[in-house]
Amino acid sequence: MSNKIDNVLETIVKRVLRVNEARDDMSMKNVPTWASLKHVELISELEEAFHINVEIEDVMHMTDIKGIRSVLQKYTIGGGMFREYQKIGTDFHFEFTSVFSLFFMRCKQQPHNEFLISLYKADEDRYTYQTFYEQVLRLREYLVSQNIKSGDVINIIIQNSAEFLIVYFGALSLGAVVSPINYNFAAREMLFIIKDSQGKMLFADEEVLDRIEQVRDQIDRDYRIIQFSRINTKYPYPVFNNIIRDSQPRPIDPLQKNEVHLNDRAVIIYTSGTSGNPKGAILTHANLLADAQAIAEWFRFDATTRALCILPLFHNNGQVVTLLAPLWSGGSTIMIKGNVSLMLFWELAEKYKATWSSVIPTILSVLLNHRIGQKEKSLKGIICGGALLPKSVQLEFEKRFDVPIYEGYGLTETTSFSCFNPLEISKRKIGSIGRPLPVNEMAILDPDGQELPPHEIGEIGIRGLNVFLEYLNLPERNAAVFKEGWFHSGDYGFKDEDGYYYIQGRKDDMIIKGGENIYPREIENLVYMIPSVNECAVVGVPHAIWGEALVLFVETAQGEKIERADLLEFLKNRIAFYKIPSEIYFIDELSGISEMPKGPTKKILRKELKKYYESVLRK
Repeated sequence: MSNKIDNVLETIVKRVLRVNEARDDMSMKNVPTWASLKHVELISELEEAFHINVEIEDVMHMTDIKGIRSVLQKYTIGGGMFREYQKIGTDFHFEFTSVFSLFFMRCKQQPHNEFLISLYKADEDRYTYQTFYEQVLRLREYLVSQNIKSGDVINIIIQNSAEFLIVYFGALSLGAVVSPINYNFAAREMLFIIKDSQGKMLFADEEVLDRIEQVRDQIDRDYRIIQFSRINTKYPYPVFNNIIRDSQPRPIDPLQKNEVHLNDRAVIIYTSGTSGNPKGAILTHANLLADAQAIAEWFRFDATTRALCILPLFHNNGQVVTLLAPLWSGGSTIMIKGNVSLMLFWELAEKYKATWSSVIPTILSVLLNHRIGQKEKSLKGIICGGALLPKSVQLEFEKRFDVPIYEGYGLTETTSFSCFNPLEISKRKIGSIGRPLPVNEMAILDPDGQELPPHEIGEIGIRGLNVFLEYLNLPERNAAVFKEGWFHSGDYGFKDEDGYYYIQGRKDDMIIKGGENIYPREIENLVYMIPSVNECAVVGVPHAIWGEALVLFVETAQGEKIERADLLEFLKNRIAFYKIPSEIYFIDELSGISEMPKGPTKKILRKELKKYYESVLRK
């Protein structure tokens, strides 16, 4: 077992049994002090230290040190409390039983340290760990008064703000489940998530209540609504600031009274999906804690870490990378409510001394176009994922702004990230999504679920402590993605001989032309090498002879122009002839479309481009 677990075990054994060491040959038969009452005390202390609840059949095997080690290994790395696709082959010790117990401990350790800077227009609200903790306790008391219990679902439709986090931690402290909803959704989309998640209560910005009212009568159960309003409101729902003001905080200690457990549901994040309704991915407290710790340790976050959160909290990236990972290290977060112009990115980073941020590739492209950089260089690095990061964008960004970009890869289903490029600059591989985090394992799988050797393309499989529990209410989908002890991501790629992974694209994106498998990303990477290209996407369209043909859509940078002939010539010198697109379209030359269609996470929607092609361009 790991040294950390060994040390905890030995400390408890020595104290309870009053012995000098903990050896494998020690048992209840040969240690005089190991009597029945001491055995009960020993098991109880081990359960508390490792945040586990040992089943009675496992207690029967804990009559010697070797047996205790075996049971602890079972529970701490997943055998007893996790599913097959959540197990890893190394030890991992959870220091906390829940997200709130992590937050509580940091408040206890550093009550006067800054926890959050919340910005809204001209307002700037600063919270220490202690002052924020008091707000969370007030919200918790309100939830208790409303009979919210462990397992109940709380929906949140709030832009990034202190209020979002107060509800977030307050709900989690009770064992309630947080299910945030994209505030850009239409009423119909919001209704689906409210009904699918079986939400009991909604906290919503006043701006979205008009949409909620459109579908209010279709929610067939008691559904309480709390509104966030800074002015007089036309709706009769309780106002957040008033319930916080009127609630009396009651101190609690989750480390003494453990009401929430590692494998309890914590959040339900709805993925945008490529077709049909979004899927609710259930994440546990263990998922969030494991990924937050892994990211914090990978990038060596500490109490001086200050993360600039510009991605929405209704997705994992904002929650985990720029909130929970800094929290793990005792750091702080800068949060901006509403749509903030990226023109202010460097200004905010400098003013508030941000050390890290997390973005999607599109944001890097926008920052490059603005040509404004940081002066004091407080940023140590920028974490990037969620879509294709062109090599040209990364290289130009780092050259101009002198800030390293750390590309990684993950999904909603893996809590956030599952791999990164190393922190050490010289060990990064530009174009790679990096190596697996210590809390998960990755493999390239063939159609039969067997691992492929380096440089062979297959589906990316992931298993580990950050892999989600399951999709909500979708047993058939669960059966399709959890196979052979792996979560099958639906993304295709390969790994090299050094264990670095490279993504080729979604399984659904793969184009089969004349029997040849073609991954759009390979072509797009080349097109992005052209400086005047802002965004591009390759899609497959039906072809009578080849099965599918390749169509390239290009969005150029403002004021830039590219000749089709030059673009084709550029590709012909760098890629096999059958991968050359048969048709090329420039967005600014098309009618009925002004920019690349994107989903809530700003990924280009290839299906929308295909639909546009079929309805408008097909000859």
